[in-house]
Amino acid sequence: MKVMLVNPPTERQLFGTGGLFLPIGLAYIASVLKAEGHEVSVLDLTVHPRSPEDFGALVRQEKPDMVGFTAVTPTVNMAVEYASKAKEAGASLTVIGGPHVTALPDEAIEKGVDVVVRGEGEITMKELAANPGAVANIKGLSYMSGGKVVHNPDREFIEDLDSLPFPARGLFPDMRNYKGQPVLGNRTPIGNISTSRGCPYGCRFCFKALFGRKFRARSAASIVEEWAHLVNDFGVKEITISDDAFTTDAKRVHEVCDMLISRGLNIPWTCSNGIRVNTATYDTLKHMREAGCYRAAFGIENGDEEVLKAIGKKITLKQVEDAIKTARRVGIKTTGFFMLGGPWDTMATMQKTIDFAVRVQPDYAQFSIATPYPGSELYDIVRKDGNLLISDWGRYDIYETEVYFEMPGRFTRQDVLDMNKRAYRSFYLNPKTVARKLATADTYRYMSRSLGGLRKFLLPQWPFGGE
Repeated sequence: MKVMLVNPPTERQLFGTGGLFLPIGLAYIASVLKAEGHEVSVLDLTVHPRSPEDFGALVRQEKPDMVGFTAVTPTVNMAVEYASKAKEAGASLTVIGGPHVTALPDEAIEKGVDVVVRGEGEITMKELAANPGAVANIKGLSYMSGGKVVHNPDREFIEDLDSLPFPARGLFPDMRNYKGQPVLGNRTPIGNISTSRGCPYGCRFCFKALFGRKFRARSAASIVEEWAHLVNDFGVKEITISDDAFTTDAKRVHEVCDMLISRGLNIPWTCSNGIRVNTATYDTLKHMREAGCYRAAFGIENGDEEVLKAIGKKITLKQVEDAIKTARRVGIKTTGFFMLGGPWDTMATMQKTIDFAVRVQPDYAQFSIATPYPGSELYDIVRKDGNLLISDWGRYDIYETEVYFEMPGRFTRQDVLDMNKRAYRSFYLNPKTVARKLATADTYRYMSRSLGGLRKFLLPQWPFGGE
């Protein structure tokens, strides 16, 4: 079968603002299909933007049998539109997978997409490509039949992740398109690796159905072999670990670090999606630093203990402080992820979050506005008890300047916007932050991130981002 796999852009990325990291999920599916003998091409529209009309013309020219899209919430509208163009151009089968359609499969089917792949896509896509006329017999699929949306039984999660071939990065035009976040010091080209799937924790703002809650880990040997593949075959200068639970198994972390050091692969690397503070022990972080890790993010979320309990985070503020101190002690820079405006928040707890961030002083802080992604418990809470203000999925990528809901009696949209600006002002213009940054090699990046964002976060009015 001739298969075209597509990473759709957000509406903003039509203007060429994408390209942070290679879409690794799509690359895994491409590698599985290639191994089965299919003719596979990949189009990443976040780095090579095409209008829907131009995309349709490309499909007409290339004549793929199947066109498959991956979709997160901010890109699902575009994925559906591109799928429609593919169908008009003669593609016999259009497919969408990813977290958003796993949560809301009916929506995409009712808008004309032929098939939705729910959950992990590798085995489902392999079976679909082998026998596209047998959708009724393939687990994990949703589709229209007899005027109704049909949901086949869920597919079991892949237990042996080492059995998957490495992502087919060679199908992407140029790894130099992927730049990470240069303001944080990322080196180009940057490579991303997924070392595990499934998160055993129960944060209420997170959607678990794509990979489940059971922690499934690749072996240290498999991870390091792919690491070497990235360094030796693609010339990457930095690697980021893109899964959420890298440090869940400390023994495996130490094995990976030992192998990286012994093989001379300890190039700079980061944990960009975050690691849990309760796993950030001195021994683990020290070994990670010795193996090349220079930055790690921590999902902190809130500065109030009761709120942390309410969102199911299962960490304490002392663990946060200890993790940041330990990382600084071993030489790992930290990014703190904070969330403002959740249904568990009040004006007082948002201020406590800001004060806590200023006090514990991660090297960088990101204050996101709580975003009710479909499938999460947060989404259900907002639909039940709050006022959902934005239902256009295309606007769900501006998570620092959009307010998606209000909670009556707790805060308004403007309250959250004001607190978000206050958070950035309080943190990045705090004398301790300024002094520490001006005394380190991070000076330029600090100036770029904080002062370069004056219009966005420091001025009293800013005409974009919903204000």
